[in-house]
Amino acid sequence: MATTIAPQKEHDETLHEETGPQARISQMKRNPGLYIGAALGLAPAVMPDGILLATTFGATGVAAGWAVLGVLPGPWRWLPGNGEPWEWMCRSSRRGYRRTLRRMRRRLAQTGTEAKANGIPAGWYGHPDRPALIRKVTADARRARCELLRRAWAKTLPDWETGWWRAYTAKEMTLLAGPLAAIPVTGFVDMPWWAHLVVGSLSAAWGAKVLHKPALSVLPEPKAAPDDWYQARWTEWIAGERGPLPASKLTSVHVDADQLTAVIVSTTARPATSLTQDPVSIAFDVPPRAVNIYRPDDMPASRAKLTVRLRATAAELVDGDLPAEWKEFSPYAGSELYDVEETPFGRKFKILLPRRGAGVAEVQARSIAQALDMEGEDGTARLHLRVLDSRRIEVNDMSVNPLAGGVPLNLDALTMDDQGYISVGKDIYGQPAKWRLLKFDPARRGLSGRPSASAVMAFGSGTTGAGKTSLEEDLQVSQRLNGFVSWLADGKGGAGYAPWNNDLDWLVKSAYGAMLMGQGANRASEYRYAEQMKMQWLDEEGYTENGRSFFVPWEPFAPMVVTWDEFNEMVLKDPQADHVKPLLRSVSSVGRLSRAAGIAARIWVQIPNLDSLGSDSSANAIRDMLQSGNIALFRTARADVDIMSLGSRSPDFRLAPLPERFPDGSETGGLFYIADGKAQYTQSRAMFHTNPARVSRQFPLQTLTDREAEAAGPAYLRREEYRHLDAVDEEAFLRDLVKEQQAKSSKKVTVIDTKSPAPTADVDDEDLDELVPLTRTQKVWHAVDAGARRNKQISEVTELKPANVAGATTRLERLGKLRKVERDWHTAEYLDA
Repeated sequence: MATTIAPQKEHDETLHEETGPQARISQMKRNPGLYIGAALGLAPAVMPDGILLATTFGATGVAAGWAVLGVLPGPWRWLPGNGEPWEWMCRSSRRGYRRTLRRMRRRLAQTGTEAKANGIPAGWYGHPDRPALIRKVTADARRARCELLRRAWAKTLPDWETGWWRAYTAKEMTLLAGPLAAIPVTGFVDMPWWAHLVVGSLSAAWGAKVLHKPALSVLPEPKAAPDDWYQARWTEWIAGERGPLPASKLTSVHVDADQLTAVIVSTTARPATSLTQDPVSIAFDVPPRAVNIYRPDDMPASRAKLTVRLRATAAELVDGDLPAEWKEFSPYAGSELYDVEETPFGRKFKILLPRRGAGVAEVQARSIAQALDMEGEDGTARLHLRVLDSRRIEVNDMSVNPLAGGVPLNLDALTMDDQGYISVGKDIYGQPAKWRLLKFDPARRGLSGRPSASAVMAFGSGTTGAGKTSLEEDLQVSQRLNGFVSWLADGKGGAGYAPWNNDLDWLVKSAYGAMLMGQGANRASEYRYAEQMKMQWLDEEGYTENGRSFFVPWEPFAPMVVTWDEFNEMVLKDPQADHVKPLLRSVSSVGRLSRAAGIAARIWVQIPNLDSLGSDSSANAIRDMLQSGNIALFRTARADVDIMSLGSRSPDFRLAPLPERFPDGSETGGLFYIADGKAQYTQSRAMFHTNPARVSRQFPLQTLTDREAEAAGPAYLRREEYRHLDAVDEEAFLRDLVKEQQAKSSKKVTVIDTKSPAPTADVDDEDLDELVPLTRTQKVWHAVDAGARRNKQISEVTELKPANVAGATTRLERLGKLRKVERDWHTAEYLDA
């Protein structure tokens, strides 16, 4: 492989600084005044009389005009204290400036009809931010013009340090301009040749002195002020008693020629990030966009980082150069912003994270908005993050939310595809919002060739009015369209789904009915399992096998979904009610055991944290079930909508709170975050129809088979008798029905009585322990009840390992049976057998 060697220059282009006489001679050679003066002194000796006379009059006139201008400075000359010329040139035309203002005001007051007559679209004049946009564009144009004039003036005219702009005295102007008029006159004097050489030498010296090339102006390099100056300005403008952040401190200050970095410490209850750019801009005398205040996620609210670009000009801080701004203010060291694109709703860009350091899970929308100085209160809400891979994140900055117009109901989208998905709306990127009803496995099939399937659990949370009912109604339409059996327990007493009263296979309105519905679903799944064990199936290679352990849709049972709406109200309203524990056990059984029977559970709650369901085994099973399927997070009353105890399904990013209204004032009902099957959540909006129950009636209503109905129980069989009742009457009817069934079952109990009953004898508890040994938990509780207080004592008494004792005490404390007082265990509640 050939190696390319860069050619070396024969001569070094570096200019060495010359000193002494050599430097003086070199400087004189480069002075044009030397040659002008020598030519002016020698030329009159050889000029004809006519040309010499004209040259003399011309030089005299130039010298006189020069002297007058030097003694009497006019508007062409700028004096110190009157501002730099570029400032005057931007403001001097008062008449033109006033004319521009009048034209702007006239245009702002122009109506849509007048605008259309002038050839301008009327929509522009109806824009709510039109005055602010016009003023911003006008100010930017004038600022750019002033900057251009300032640079042109500084680079074209001589250096201000030479004092060329000052007013000269008559004596000074005589010495400066007098030789210009006197030198041509020597041509009329009869002198020897050496005298003309003397005149030429004197003229050359005068020209070199007066007519030298002036040094061009150089923009002065700003000098960084000392740290004390910034500390004093901070104390005066920011931390004062009436300042924007009283009693605050500026620590870790580091100042160089380009940038100031520091840490803001708030000593009051006010957070450090409440300080805006404008006060800092005034205090440090920099443009507002040169100031960046942000708080990393690992920093407390009382602190914030401050960076100030000290040498930034207004032109350099114009919004739009996102990669440069990110490089300057990036909160993630080593990251890079690239691929900025304009979209119909705003713009999007990508962030490349370093191979070491911050990961994609640490990137937060708030930090990005602060680094890029996004204006407005909804700056963070406009950002939508999507993980591309382990190092790359796509960020969409949407000034207009494409979901604000709503999503109409589409029956084709609600039809289930081959993978078991339906579309319940659209996401923020314009893609269908997918929801899975069944999970198919083509490796195992029924005799008809249909693939096996398992039910998919679902969970949703959100406050009242967030749109949970809209999504549930979309799912009910889809279930009826696709031939599912739909059961629903309405925690609002039937008010939430009143139009669906006659359009669901089973609808209950009371919490007691919700318990019976869960128990009926368990019995139906047990019946299905018993029947499936008798059926044949086809394996992946086409062999017929006996005993089916999986569910095949519609062979012969239809898929089924049981929905509990306002589940938290059923459980938490009266935790001691007789239906709570059976309800939790039945729902957990559906989640754990009914997937392979084609029965799914769907739960809607308002609580902001799933830990509120409880800490017993049934509540833990429900939490595990809810984390495994579809997840929808609607608007909540809390800002941390992503802290829902979702375990491995917790969002990668801190989700921005969903607003109650869009910027145009419309409601955000049906707006939610939907999980993609992993830990990434996408903002989406559910389809909406004013009467979805009517739409569902065009499809047949699916019910259980007769044998399934018998297995489900009398509450399902007699559902038509209480369908029209309210929640109170329904609960009374169902309780009477349960008592009636219990009475019937008690009559069928056969009592076997012996002729001579065996004599009873007292049996010692220790003998019972030998027959039925105590569990570890029971041993630990009884040991504490007997007086053992520390884990070591409990281990010695029960002969259990310390690890087993620690686990048992933790479990009993969580159940409320033990309590810990200064490292000693005490019994808090009696332990049932």
